[in-house]
Amino acid sequence: VIKANIEGLCVLINAFIFAIAQPGRNEMAEVFDGDTEVYEVVVKVVNTYDELFPVPYQISKS
Repeated sequence: VIKANIEGLCVLINAFIFAIAQPGRNEMAEVFDGDTEVYEVVVKVVNTYDELFPVPYQISKS
């Protein structure tokens, strides 16, 4: 479930568009949760199902 205001949705849409336009690059968008905690969403275009796994999950410690 994605809940966002217009600005947040535009940030995500732009990340999708740039990833599609330049498939060799990863595109990153910074998003915030309800507690204003920052997360990075990485959008990457892949060509095979094998490239889908493993999906990296990281919790950065700041």
